[in-house]
Amino acid sequence: MPKLIRPTVFATLLAVFALLAWGVLRGSSNVASPLEGKPATDFELQTFDGRRVALSDLRGRPVVLNFFASWCLACRDEAAVLEEGWRTYGPRGAVFVGVAVSDDPEDSLAFIRRYGKTYLLGPDAKGSIGLDYGLFGVPETVFISPDGQVLHKAIGPVSREQLTSWLEPYVS
Repeated sequence: MPKLIRPTVFATLLAVFALLAWGVLRGSSNVASPLEGKPATDFELQTFDGRRVALSDLRGRPVVLNFFASWCLACRDEAAVLEEGWRTYGPRGAVFVGVAVSDDPEDSLAFIRRYGKTYLLGPDAKGSIGLDYGLFGVPETVFISPDGQVLHKAIGPVSREQLTSWLEPYVS
């Protein structure tokens, strides 16, 4: 009996490893999320620089909501893409909000400084924002339309192409 189990265990582990490798190599993906097409859950965030941001106050503008952590390698990879997106689309009406999850505030601040992030950034101190948005891990990015609907969700680092396709129809 043990000889029969070993090949089965090996095959199962190989399948799991192949699935994980496929996901990593594939990069960011839009996922079918039960949130899509539904109103975005309002939240309030105290930014690292002391400002209060509520999603409801951003109504009328497209919002890129990004979940990140300083310890996340893929978050480092997408940091420049998000900052470039903010600098390109912020003046045209878009709002970028970064939410640090499961991270020490000092580490988050060091990450923000290191990668030159200048948009609205704050900690998800209670973890409730991530829960409301069905967070699987970091990075994840949610695109919210000007009328407050969740239109897209990307798991993994968001790309320039994704930001462009999401934002261009909604900015001036």
